[in-house]
Amino acid sequence: MIRSIFSALVCIWLFGSFQLSAQQGPSDRKLVEGISTTQFTEFAPTISADGNTMIIESNKNETREAVRWELFESSKNADGTWAAPTPLTAINQKCNFVAGPSLSYDGNRIYFTAVIEGVNESEDIFYSDRLAGAQWSEPISVGAPINTDDYEGFSSISADGNSLYFIRINYDNPRDKKSKENCFEIFVSRKQADGKWGEPEKLPEQINMGCVRDPRIMADNHTLIFSAITPQGKGKYDLFQSRKDVDGNWVEARSLDFINSIENDQSPSISAAGDIIYFMSNKDIYAMPVPLEYRQLINVTVQGFVSDGKNGRPISASVSVLNLETNERMVLANNSNDGRYSLVLSAGSHFRVEFVNPGYLKKVEDFDLRKQETYKEIDVDVGLMSEYSAKVVPTDSQLKIPVTAFVKVSDQKGNLIWNDSIRADQLTPSLKFESANQYTISAFAENFTETEQPIVFNTETFRADTIFSLIMTHEKIKFSADVMDITSNKRVKTRVTFNNLSQDEVIIAESGESVYLRKGDRYEVIASSDKGYFFSTTHIIAGEGEPGPDGNHGVSVLMTPIKEGAQLTLNNITFETNLAELNSSSFAELDRVIELMHQNPTVKIEIAAHTDDVGNAGYNLKLSARRAESAISYFNKKGIVNERLEAKGYGKDKPVVPNDSEANRAINRRIELIILKVE
Repeated sequence: MIRSIFSALVCIWLFGSFQLSAQQGPSDRKLVEGISTTQFTEFAPTISADGNTMIIESNKNETREAVRWELFESSKNADGTWAAPTPLTAINQKCNFVAGPSLSYDGNRIYFTAVIEGVNESEDIFYSDRLAGAQWSEPISVGAPINTDDYEGFSSISADGNSLYFIRINYDNPRDKKSKENCFEIFVSRKQADGKWGEPEKLPEQINMGCVRDPRIMADNHTLIFSAITPQGKGKYDLFQSRKDVDGNWVEARSLDFINSIENDQSPSISAAGDIIYFMSNKDIYAMPVPLEYRQLINVTVQGFVSDGKNGRPISASVSVLNLETNERMVLANNSNDGRYSLVLSAGSHFRVEFVNPGYLKKVEDFDLRKQETYKEIDVDVGLMSEYSAKVVPTDSQLKIPVTAFVKVSDQKGNLIWNDSIRADQLTPSLKFESANQYTISAFAENFTETEQPIVFNTETFRADTIFSLIMTHEKIKFSADVMDITSNKRVKTRVTFNNLSQDEVIIAESGESVYLRKGDRYEVIASSDKGYFFSTTHIIAGEGEPGPDGNHGVSVLMTPIKEGAQLTLNNITFETNLAELNSSSFAELDRVIELMHQNPTVKIEIAAHTDDVGNAGYNLKLSARRAESAISYFNKKGIVNERLEAKGYGKDKPVVPNDSEANRAINRRIELIILKVE
């Protein structure tokens, strides 16, 4: 059997802690008959939300050769007594060691600590799901980041299933010297948006007081009960309670003195009603009533009438109550004759109440009762509206952004409600609609397919001021880029990147491969610098010009082989006027040079900077040299060493076109890459 050293310590701790004599503690604690025994240890109770199912850990199937802990399940009989526990065979048979069960709020999943041969070497947290009848699935590890190569155990799942509390060894204080008990720390992991568990966080010192264990989060998801050894404690492990304040912070923990005794009092569990606490003490499971000051729920009554918001007449409604803390939902109906409804909500939770009639807009009321400490009656009359307003926004189906379009809205009789253009940065005004009618929205936009969409009233999704996203599809152009060697006119097989300069879109393909570009958008087409060539850049507008014989559009991109003396003018390398500092718009082109240098590690290059003929020749010469050095400095920061680089400024001495116009001067103000050496 695989069993970590720490498992052995747990067993020693369990038996060592039970050497005290008779139970000494509050007299109103009651042994849970039917579950607790005199000859075996019952440990770590966890109870279902309705208080009718309990799962425990016990050694009742131990042998002379070894202590064996297993999980057992018991249900309440009709007379309120507990039936004899039955083993959770599917779990027990798979586990070499199992402990610390935690039943989920709906009773359909159980978390526990286990060691399984061939799966893990130290205690980790697993779970099993309830199958048909009273059967459970085989154990499944919760995995990283909760489980590690170290100890994780005695977990507690929150009512909403989104938080898992558990313990790890406290290596700063692994054992309390006075009581000779093992010490732990409490962590919590929360589910992320993708449904996976997030990185565990250690709870603050209000809870992690140095030697703690056995956390149990209550149904309100705000109250945590746990065991701790403190200098002021009555015995060894005592029970403590902490709650989150309105800001979500844990308050100072207080001792549950109505329970604590000289024994180890630990492994608490409370049903959703909150009136009875179950816990382990002196080898058995005990139960005690919870004093009012320690309970988490107080009743609040919400009542009123539901009516037509326009004429005031009573109407029927479905009243759906969602507990935002536990995600529990219940659905009631009001009185259809007078519209009256009445709800009883539990304080300590946050509720969202929805009033729904199929012919009206849904009305939502929030009741935040998390700080409610006394009984209260709240009167809320609800008027449901059959008329609503809405705005329309044409939306690009691919980019999910607004589109400038001509929009028409009409009812089922053809009456126009709106017939005008809408800019991409606008919405239509609020248009009036009736829930009993149907409407149609149509839109037209340049380079988009004409779109038409019906509007059918839906009480679940429409609000008082709804925004309709009219989805429009941009027309696409089939396009390919043929990359050619400028000297041999042979095709070059390389990667081609299409950067959409009009929208946030990047497409990567092979040379000659067909892609689909957004009609009318401007693209930068870049052939990459692998295969011993300079990168090459050109610009196109998708759909501009005549298509080829096959109906496809295309462009030829010429690439220059890398050899000594070859040169390339770098595009989009810009500086502020009379300054040498690079603008951020230059970085993309310079990064392509860096990629070229990495792909051709034996190449040495010159960065040559040129100016036009405006200004003093000496000043221009110095300015061009500083600009070349700026580019070199950028390369250095990206890992290109100086031995492979040379900066040179030529001022106005080497124009490529006459400086006889502003357009030509812009061409002459350039940065060039020149191959100095290829080894």
